[in-house]
Amino acid sequence: YACWCEKTTARKAEAITDANNDLRAFGQTILSLKGKIATLAFEIEELETNIKLNKEAQEQATTIRQKENAAFVADTTELKEAISAMEKAVTVLVEGSSSLLQAEAKAKIKAVVAAIPSSKSLKAEQLTLLSEYMRSGYAPQSMTVQGILKDMY
Repeated sequence: YACWCEKTTARKAEAITDANNDLRAFGQTILSLKGKIATLAFEIEELETNIKLNKEAQEQATTIRQKENAAFVADTTELKEAISAMEKAVTVLVEGSSSLLQAEAKAKIKAVVAAIPSSKSLKAEQLTLLSEYMRSGYAPQSMTVQGILKDMY
C-alpha cells in the first residue's frame, strides 16, 4: 500500500504543479487578451469618430457641389441666351434691317435724355453730339460690325 500512496502522491503533486503552471499561463493569456480588447475598443471608437467626421465632410462637399452646379446651370442658361441673341443680331444685320434698329435706338436715346433728372444737366457738347446723332442719317459700318459679330459667334 505504501508504494501506491507514494506513486499517487507524486502524480497528484505533479498534477498540482502542472495545474498551477496552466493557471499562470491562462492568467497571462487573459491579461494579454484584455489588453488587446481595450486596444481594439479604442480603435473602434476612433474609427467611429472618423466615420462621423467623414460623413459630415461628405455632406458639406455635396452642398458645395450642389451650389456650384446651380451657379453653373445659371451661367450656362445665361450664355445660351446670349448666344441666341447674338444669332438674332447677326441675322438682323445680315438682312439689312438697320433702319428699324436705328429708329429703336433713337427712341431709346430720347427716352434716356428725357429721364435725366433736372438736377443733372448735360454739358453743351454732349447735347450737341446727341442732337447730331438724332438728326443725321447714321450710316453704320455694318459689314465691319457683321464681321466682328460673326467672329465672336
